[in-house]
Amino acid sequence: MTSSSRPAVPASGNAPLIGREKDKSQLIQLISQNSKQQRQIISIWGMIGIGKTSFARSVYESEKICSMFEQRAWVTISHPFSPHEFATSLAVELGAQDDSSVHGNVLQKRSCFLVLDGVLSTEEWDLIQPHLPVEANTKIIVTTAQENVAKHCSMTGKDIHKLEGLAEDAALALFKNKVFMDNLNIDLDLDMTTQAKLIIKECDGHPLAITNITDLLVTKPKTATEWKKISDSFSVGSGNKALEMIRAALAPSGDDLPYHLKLCLVYLSVFPKGYNIRRKRLIRRWVAEGYTSKTRHLSAEEVSENCFEELINRSVIQPSKTLATYNVGTVKYYQVHSLIHHISFSISVEENHGFVVGGSSHDQDTIRHLSVTDTCDAGKNTLENKDLSHVRSMTVFGEWRSSSLDFSKMRLLWVLDLEGTTGLRDHDLKQIGNLLHLRYLSLRGCTDIYHLPDSVGNLWDLLMLDVSGTSIIKLPKTITKLKKLQYLRAGNAPNDNVTSSSELKESKDLSKKLQESIAIGLDMVEAYRSRKNHTNHVKKHDIYHKGKVLLTSIMLGEDLEGVEAPDGIGKLSVLHTIGVVNVTSNKAILGELEKLTQLRKLGLTGINKKNSQSVLSVINNLALLHSLSLQIEGEQGLLDNLDQKFSPPAKLQSLKICGNLVTLPIWIAQIQHLSKLKLLGTQLELARSMDVLEKLPHLAILQLWKNSFQGEKLNFFFQYRTFQSLQVLELADLDGLKSVSFMQGAVPRLELLQVKSCMHIENNGLSGLSFPPNLREVMINGDYNDKFMENVLSQLSLRQNQPIVKRA
Repeated sequence: MTSSSRPAVPASGNAPLIGREKDKSQLIQLISQNSKQQRQIISIWGMIGIGKTSFARSVYESEKICSMFEQRAWVTISHPFSPHEFATSLAVELGAQDDSSVHGNVLQKRSCFLVLDGVLSTEEWDLIQPHLPVEANTKIIVTTAQENVAKHCSMTGKDIHKLEGLAEDAALALFKNKVFMDNLNIDLDLDMTTQAKLIIKECDGHPLAITNITDLLVTKPKTATEWKKISDSFSVGSGNKALEMIRAALAPSGDDLPYHLKLCLVYLSVFPKGYNIRRKRLIRRWVAEGYTSKTRHLSAEEVSENCFEELINRSVIQPSKTLATYNVGTVKYYQVHSLIHHISFSISVEENHGFVVGGSSHDQDTIRHLSVTDTCDAGKNTLENKDLSHVRSMTVFGEWRSSSLDFSKMRLLWVLDLEGTTGLRDHDLKQIGNLLHLRYLSLRGCTDIYHLPDSVGNLWDLLMLDVSGTSIIKLPKTITKLKKLQYLRAGNAPNDNVTSSSELKESKDLSKKLQESIAIGLDMVEAYRSRKNHTNHVKKHDIYHKGKVLLTSIMLGEDLEGVEAPDGIGKLSVLHTIGVVNVTSNKAILGELEKLTQLRKLGLTGINKKNSQSVLSVINNLALLHSLSLQIEGEQGLLDNLDQKFSPPAKLQSLKICGNLVTLPIWIAQIQHLSKLKLLGTQLELARSMDVLEKLPHLAILQLWKNSFQGEKLNFFFQYRTFQSLQVLELADLDGLKSVSFMQGAVPRLELLQVKSCMHIENNGLSGLSFPPNLREVMINGDYNDKFMENVLSQLSLRQNQPIVKRA
């Protein structure tokens, strides 16, 4: 079949390609640049209805592609999939008599362009591939709804394109085009524009959703009042005609999911629409709820991770649009697509899963999952009159309103998630010990909580306890009764700090930092004085310890606080995560920690010259440890004290060191599986340390934070054949940093470069950005002048691929 022939392609009609013009141009250019060099497979993926087929069709039918290739073929993959039917269809489209002819004379020395639309799985691709032409001048586009399939199809792992929702202006243009029957030149008045934007906001730029909504509006009066009825109807949920049409079109995103994934999807209704969900928070809640369970080879948390990845593959959840999403190499915060949130909530209502959000009951027969938001005042009386005896999870977003909530009515509660709740006080937790079935308790980020009640020891079924980011500096003795506890987080660890290091840079000198520390200490004392009726009185030791930790953290630019753990903590034999524990507050603590042989993740503070050898001895006996965080005390640090004879755990993959070392411990070079390293305040000698780090065979993530290296003029040179596995490089708050240079052949796998608050870097301080072949994203955080950004952008413009540049 020659370029003049027309294969069976869905008719495009007269509808223009809206909002994808730049993507189309870049894709055609990519195909043109390699038109005769090699066989090329390009994957296009995105959620169902995002416009993959229309986009691929616009490329396929473009004049440039038509003139570039002697043969073209479009095959829509049928399901259930039949390899024989596929081979026959492809042969017919290419003008061959049978499948064998495709690999014979028909394609001999002829250029060919193929589109394979709608590949569902990796297994399907493996059956397709043997039937494809292997000639070097063949270019193939594959469309799929799943990211893992897109990666599997790609030959190089590079030519993978995700289609996102349309930007607001493009979405508005599509809306107008559909409502006014292909007329893009209509001017809307202010009220109509406002209502149209509200509708497309609910659609989150999703072309199919916008098209379905406009199908309802085409025959109706074109007025702001009529459009307002549609925008208002989205808050109704189940029974909304527009939403039902969208749900039918997006059925594979919800109704057709495997049962276990459908449960996980419906559970997303716990979180308000547009909420930034922390990945680990959701995964651990699934475990606590029993939505996932361990298998022969995987823990329950690992099974939950796989479910999460599957929902990402299907674009059900996606990286947050409003937060800096990267937690160094992995995305930390996600959002549920607006449409998927509507669908998940409507499914939960229809199937009576008992999700109640914002205090409105939606006539649920039984309330199992209760979410309370700042907007719950209207639903206060509704909740007070409801039967809450079957509630299994309760989540509070925003401000704590104790008057409308009574734990005594929720004795079957499994999950109590108060993460980030403001206004929560110690006395609000008096009833916590009565929740005997509780498996998950999070007070993360509740800064006004100073003590856990002793009654927490009654929670014998508790699996996960998170009190990090609170003002708790001592855990109660009764915590040692929680024999099922697997996960215990307290204090503040790197990346959990409330005050970021970029904010702390504004403190110009030590005297100001001391004033800040003193002010914080005085606030603490005042807070304790105001609690005259509190049963736990403040002690001088507590104030001294808290002030010392705060001062140290401010000087380092990091909030790494530890808590005092009680004697007997070693009885928690199934604990796999504990941190951050202060090893100076309790002389027996190291002996207790050594008993926790199932630990995978450990965070310690208060390490000094006196206890360093004992600390290393404990770590040496924790054979399963894969993540370790250490904070060292003292002006001189430990110097050679961490260089004692020591064999780090063989499974160790992640290491964070905070405090003055001067030289890297020699045992770091022995950690052959080390994939993530963070250094903060270590004051290392640059040349000697880089010689060690650049040779670590599996180091994928490197974070170099404030005062990690000595020198007023830091010049990082990434030499040829160094850092062969590095994928993420983060440089943060390095006051002395002047330049970063990448030589050709260095960091061949680098994907993400982040420069954060390095305010003294020179205008041409970033160089060699055209060399790392896999660089996909550059994140620039802080105020840099125009010349600096011009230098960055000009280098990136020379690359064949165009990395994303983000500023914050």
